[in-house]
Amino acid sequence: MTLTYAVSLQTGKLVTSASASASGKFLLKIEKRTLKSVELVEADYLLIASGSSQQGHNLAVQLGHSIVDPVPSLFTFKIEDAQLVELSGVTFSKVIVKLKLENVQRNIPQLTQVGPMLVTHWGLSGPAILRLSAWGARYLYSSGYKGKLIVDFVPDLHVEDLKSMLSQQKNRFLKQKVLNSCPMELQLVKRFWKYILDREGLVGDTLWASVSNSSIVSIANLLKHCTFEVKGKGQFKDEFVTAGGVPLSEIHLNTMESRIQPNLYFAGEVLNVDGVTGGFNFQNAWSGGYIAGSTIGRLAAGNANLVGAL
Repeated sequence: MTLTYAVSLQTGKLVTSASASASGKFLLKIEKRTLKSVELVEADYLLIASGSSQQGHNLAVQLGHSIVDPVPSLFTFKIEDAQLVELSGVTFSKVIVKLKLENVQRNIPQLTQVGPMLVTHWGLSGPAILRLSAWGARYLYSSGYKGKLIVDFVPDLHVEDLKSMLSQQKNRFLKQKVLNSCPMELQLVKRFWKYILDREGLVGDTLWASVSNSSIVSIANLLKHCTFEVKGKGQFKDEFVTAGGVPLSEIHLNTMESRIQPNLYFAGEVLNVDGVTGGFNFQNAWSGGYIAGSTIGRLAAGNANLVGAL
């Protein structure tokens, strides 16, 4: 016996309310976006996969679930530094970034990440920054996205080794301009080396012979502990995902079914799940949707077979 399922895809409509009857069925109120018309639909199973939309959160609450307040996650840091803008496009293969936040009343874990970083025309981005924003999403939200970012641009070098390297560079190239002879071992692009020198007040024509020992110490410390003022996150909606949503404790993860309301399922960003990369969040949405859809399909097919046998 071959079963055929009719799938109706409806656009331009909005599910505004959902309730569960004593019989276990769902009653959905659907409104058209353009016309003021309302229809009621009865469903045996309900899957909410509405992303971070407030609509999905509202429906979940109507059906008995709680919501962890959503906040942006996976975003870039806005840095107000006119000189940094000149470095837009410069990448670093490995840095250590540490975040210290303002106006956060509670104790927070140490927010530190290691990885590649990218300078943009508005601030800092790249995997290390995005991971830092994910782990610190709620603390950043509480701080108004303001704090200090401390970057170690040469994490594989100890500061004393760095001082020694700079001193050797000075002794070898006394009559060369500092700007034109960055130690090769540091593998720094010239634009960034100039940025470091500018922050230390060493203009382009300065010769190594004129660089004091205290300036060498300052350059080494700046490369190891370069501080930036975080003034906000990337522009509104530049964030990749949202932290918050239906708590995982209210879900059977092997089926994605609600622990509170039978035959109710969730998948994707409506859940309180966010990962440290955009790919993780895509995979979470796809995997959760597959599990929920397959579960509903098996249940629906079982009921249909039973009816067909009658």
